[in-house]
Amino acid sequence: MAPNTKSNAVIQSCIGKTVLSCLLIPLLFSSNAFCAIRAVQAGNAPHQYNIKPANVYHVSNNRSEPLLTIFCWTGDPKTVFGLWKTATVYLTIEDEDFYIYKGENASHVVHLHQSLQQSWFSFLPWKEKSISVSPFNMSCVGVFSQSPYSLRLDLRQINFNRLVMFATGILIFMVAPSLCKKVVFHYTTGTLVGVLGSILIIVYLTSRLIPKKSGAYAVLIGGSSIVFYLIRSLWENLYSVLREYHYYVIAYLAASSAISFAFCYRFGPVTNTRTIHLLQWGLQLCGLYLVFESSEHKEGAMAIILVTVVSHNFPGSWWARCRTLWYQRFPPKVRMLTEDEYVEQTRIETERGLKELREFSKSPNCNAWKTISRLKDPLRFAEFVEGKSHLSDREVLDYETTAYRENETWTDDESDEE
Repeated sequence: MAPNTKSNAVIQSCIGKTVLSCLLIPLLFSSNAFCAIRAVQAGNAPHQYNIKPANVYHVSNNRSEPLLTIFCWTGDPKTVFGLWKTATVYLTIEDEDFYIYKGENASHVVHLHQSLQQSWFSFLPWKEKSISVSPFNMSCVGVFSQSPYSLRLDLRQINFNRLVMFATGILIFMVAPSLCKKVVFHYTTGTLVGVLGSILIIVYLTSRLIPKKSGAYAVLIGGSSIVFYLIRSLWENLYSVLREYHYYVIAYLAASSAISFAFCYRFGPVTNTRTIHLLQWGLQLCGLYLVFESSEHKEGAMAIILVTVVSHNFPGSWWARCRTLWYQRFPPKVRMLTEDEYVEQTRIETERGLKELREFSKSPNCNAWKTISRLKDPLRFAEFVEGKSHLSDREVLDYETTAYRENETWTDDESDEE
């Protein structure tokens, strides 16, 4: 009985230790998690400040841990002239050990900060040092850092970049119907898409080599994220890349452009009417999206988009009727020509008509034999077509004599009246 009792005691001891360890491990992890959350909340009590445009705010942290500081902008009232008004917060800091958040209010910023600190994606390599905020609504920006930094709010009444974006969107929307029918547009667009999308195509082809679907999706998603990060980094350092690696850039552009153009030339431009309509609508949607994103005044942008769409699809007969009613209600003032202006306009229009007649007579559309058969003096007409005057010397002399006699008659009448 002793061996069995001893073995039972050992088993009970093992079971007890196992249960105790199972109870202690979650408690330890939960206490660590609670301490981490408490440390974030207690050690990062946010300081909130109301900022104004053109003021620079310097922040220095005397603590040994990072501190969350919130800067709030109340916003300006919306006006009609504020369509391209923008507000941007610029952060000046020496190192990259910081996090910046954008929210609608202070509590939203605190929530974003706590969520990011507890997230796996807090190690993202790209960090913005300039954030666009709404110039009309309340916006808050939080900075979490231990290093000293300065922050400034830049408020522009008219942002010319947004104005150019707006004009580009309207232009794309208006020229889309005629642009989608041009062969040059199809080749240019296809080549551009091939140049920009060649990296994504390589990622997709690489993912097809992975046997497992999960692995392929991982490569596709992860590769796309890496591609977007590389494109972002290249855009931020575009000048240095073009200066140091211009040979590789030129080689890539030349190879991808040639391959893309070859594909476009092989399949030819789009000829189906419905496909052209789809391209037109897609291009117009891109233009309207540029118009919408060009302004922080979203109500004004939507009003402009609505007016643009309605005016573009307004029937032409209705436009003519509206113009007729407008001219009837507000007739334009007609200015009478002076005698000198009348003579000058007569001379210009006569020369223009004679030039058009010469060009038509020399063109293949003119039936020369039929025209000559109807003329009394074909030789004179031939000389006129070759560049000589349409008046003979006798006609010029008769005209000048008649004008001189009329002038004398008017002079005699005026002398009799005197």
